Amino acid sequence: MGSVTTLTDQVREIWEEVLGISPIGDHDDVFDLGGHSLTITQIIVRMRKRLGVEVELDDFFDNPTIAGIVEILGDD
Repeated sequence: MGSVTTLTDQVREIWEEVLGISPIGDHDDVFDLGGHSLTITQIIVRMRKRLGVEVELDDFFDNPTIAGIVEILGDD
């Protein structure tokens, strides 16, 4: 009985690991949480490796929340 992990949950897990903060809400701003270009680059690399998705640094400036990033990923 494995639980189904949503994309949002997977993205949240990566953000929490990189930022060292838990829990992070869907609408929490990455910059308000202490994120900066280096931590965002780490998030991007982990998302690429684990989830096979490509997110640009600029995407975080336009959509600095988990909900915003997941929405971008769903727009393919």
